Amino acid sequence: MTRHTLQNPLSIGDASRIVQDYLDTGVRVLAHKETQIQTFFTLLQTVTTRKKMFDVALAATLKDHGINGLYTVNTADFEGFDWLIVINPLTDKSMIYREEYQ
Repeated sequence: MTRHTLQNPLSIGDASRIVQDYLDTGVRVLAHKETQIQTFFTLLQTVTTRKKMFDVALAATLKDHGINGLYTVNTADFEGFDWLIVINPLTDKSMIYREEYQ
């Protein structure tokens, strides 16, 4: 499991303001659905290590909401979820905007 530590993390207040500014843009926030636990257990059967537990939970949330794309620098963590298009926005600039994400 990899953990990145920020050398100069934001204060709670600054981080909260940035998140609130982001939310104020109208971005869609996903909530858990009743089906997610079943989707989680189904997807969990496809992985072989415990460290993927949070990745599986995220994948289950995306799947239950019909979202088939994810931007992350940890693309390898989502290999095996064949229905999910995973893009590293830091290395694959050609994939930043695609119509199937609309």
